[in-house]
Amino acid sequence: MVAVTHSHTHDSEERERKQARRLLAVLVLIALSFVFELVGAKAARSDALEADAFHLLMDVFAIGISLMAMRVASMRPSDRFTFGLRRAESMAALVNGVIVVGVAIELVRDAVRDLLSSEAAPQSGIMLIVASVALIVNGASAWLLHGVMGRAHDHPHDHAHGAHDHPHAHGQEEEYRAGPHGHHLNLRGAWLHLVGDALGSLAAFGAGLAIRMGAPALVDPLAAFVVVAILLVGATRLLRDASMVLLEAAPMRLDVLKVKKTIVSLPGITSLHALHVWSLGTGHDAVTVHVVTDGSQPGLATELGELIRERFHVEYVTVQVDVEALDNLKVA
Repeated sequence: MVAVTHSHTHDSEERERKQARRLLAVLVLIALSFVFELVGAKAARSDALEADAFHLLMDVFAIGISLMAMRVASMRPSDRFTFGLRRAESMAALVNGVIVVGVAIELVRDAVRDLLSSEAAPQSGIMLIVASVALIVNGASAWLLHGVMGRAHDHPHDHAHGAHDHPHAHGQEEEYRAGPHGHHLNLRGAWLHLVGDALGSLAAFGAGLAIRMGAPALVDPLAAFVVVAILLVGATRLLRDASMVLLEAAPMRLDVLKVKKTIVSLPGITSLHALHVWSLGTGHDAVTVHVVTDGSQPGLATELGELIRERFHVEYVTVQVDVEALDNLKVA
């Protein structure tokens, strides 16, 4: 006997539309900011502003990738992609992380070049104006995106109006719903770019202010090193999380040992095997397990599936039950 439990929320589609609208608004803001900052960098003859402007251009591409990945990940499952394309977001997050590393390397190269050069200091007045506008735009964009990221942390169980449990026959198509926080990893990748933009603008503003007050021009490249360090820390975490999803590792929030103990705690279960815990994408966790029962508890498959779903907030649960009388409890 096999029971499959799948939970969904009725407001998840509206939540995803809101996330996509916010991301599109951020994309437009950053694109306009790039044009403004590049023109200002040329006028100020500032390498720092120019580097930050091209950082914005990279983010335009990265956020565009994130938006496209959200659209793809929300597509219904097909005969070929039976789980849908949710891992497109993890792949996009991986690309975003690589882009951040590439930008960080380029910023280091520019900073080293500026430290070794003897060029005249940039025009600090223009630097301050352009960096201030860029900082406001980047901060507003990060705030817009963080608003839907906060919702992404909410748990499906907390918002669920209902769930359904039913056995599935082969070829039966199930209604598709993305979890309310299923786009979190992808959104965090885009948000990381925006934070990096804000830090770059802040560094440019600080350098312009210092130069305005008489500091040597080398404070500009030195400030860039601080931004690079922060970017690399965030990129490392993003790459790690995306890789764990693609490698089908058990999510960090799900303790496999606790899942085992919960399963064998139900009366009637004598052993378990083939326990698999993984994630289709952040917020779309799955558990499959085969259990052996003594047959004393009818409806055990449905009960166990519901228990795992509610206790561990797992979206997909598949339980296979085999009836066999055993004397000893074994956990494989």
